[in-house]
Amino acid sequence: MEHDSKSDPAPRSPGTPDNRSAPIIERAPLPIVEVQGTAHTVSYVNQAFCRLLAKTRGELIGNSFDQIVPGGNECLPILDLVYQTGEAHTHAHDEHAEAAPAHWLYAMWPTLDADDRAVGVIIQLTKIANFRRDVTAINEALLISGLRQHELTTDAVMMNAQLETEIGERKLVEAALLVANNKLANQADELELLVVERTEKLRETVADLEGFSYSVAHDMRTPLRGMQGFARILLDDHAGQLSADAHSYLERIESSAGRMDMLIQDVLNYTRVMRSEALLAPVDLDKLVRDIIATYHDWQPPKAELQVEGTLPHVLGHEGFLTQCVSNILSNAVKFVAPGLTPRVRIWAEERSPSSTQVPWPDENGKVPDGWANDGQVVRVWFEDNGIGIAAKDRGRIFRMFERINPAEQFEGTGIGLTIVRKAIQRLGGRIDFESEVGKGSRFWIELKKAPALFGAESKAV
Repeated sequence: MEHDSKSDPAPRSPGTPDNRSAPIIERAPLPIVEVQGTAHTVSYVNQAFCRLLAKTRGELIGNSFDQIVPGGNECLPILDLVYQTGEAHTHAHDEHAEAAPAHWLYAMWPTLDADDRAVGVIIQLTKIANFRRDVTAINEALLISGLRQHELTTDAVMMNAQLETEIGERKLVEAALLVANNKLANQADELELLVVERTEKLRETVADLEGFSYSVAHDMRTPLRGMQGFARILLDDHAGQLSADAHSYLERIESSAGRMDMLIQDVLNYTRVMRSEALLAPVDLDKLVRDIIATYHDWQPPKAELQVEGTLPHVLGHEGFLTQCVSNILSNAVKFVAPGLTPRVRIWAEERSPSSTQVPWPDENGKVPDGWANDGQVVRVWFEDNGIGIAAKDRGRIFRMFERINPAEQFEGTGIGLTIVRKAIQRLGGRIDFESEVGKGSRFWIELKKAPALFGAESKAV
């Protein structure tokens, strides 16, 4: 189409867009080209247009628009129409190249001068490769996505319903568990109260039995002493009137009554140890042992030799309990010797550091004796004899009540002596044990807490 040359404005220099739009067009990310004149000569291209066609500005500017883009010749009538009407128009062109088919979109609008006359046309190009195929693929993807979304929504609804059911069941279980725990707690409280009540009743019963046993044992000594005394009177004052058999019978009565009296005394001593309060206090062990030895005539030379080596330290204990323990241990050491052999007993003490094996025994109520603390030194007192010894097979029997490992005809005794010793040492929070070999004697030892030095100094000063 022919344009009026008189009406054409002065052309701009090639490669320069309208000054008003230059910065915007140059930095635009979309491909833009400007054409001028009736030949639609390219007067400007931006960088995006150069990248689209893979050419430089020098290669593009000055050429006719229909020569540089696909379908450009289809745009020429439209460009003329934009010039004439001053209105924007669009055009689409499909490029059917086998290697790279594409879809081109052209948007065209006029550039106007100060008098609103069209002086050129700006064209914005869009190249959409495989446009229709991509649109189809996008539609299919959107359809699949919608179906998947529907499936996910359905699954979510089902899972939410299942979750609500499980939450409801869990709440029911938690409620039932809470009820069961409360019931169990109430039963535990009731059981604990019942145990406390029955334990208290049991203690009262045991205390009553201990008291009854003590009373019975104590009251039995009176008739026994009468039997023993009357038998002795008959043997001393009426021996000439008695036959040999009567004399033998009376001696048996006296001997049996004496043994029974010893047994009753030991039972009373055991009960006394069980029932008495065991408050720990400093005890001068050296004085206590030497006084006990001096008390017994049969323990003096030449009948026996009992030697205390060095000075025995002060210990925390109970003087009455320790007197009973030492007397019983020494009595056994002197008694259980081979016939014709003089009893020899060595007594000494050694201080030892506390260890995990020296934890005190609790009493029958599970309490550690008052005054005991697991610190400081302990004292081990040894009693070594030259007696008949104890077989390894009898080790477990030695501290049992009424257990005798030697015939009564050979060695008199009640079988309670060492039981009393062990119970008394336990009440004091100490330990007792022994080493022995048949025919080579025994070494018994007891361990007690050492008294503080202050107590020992005060005792010695007295």
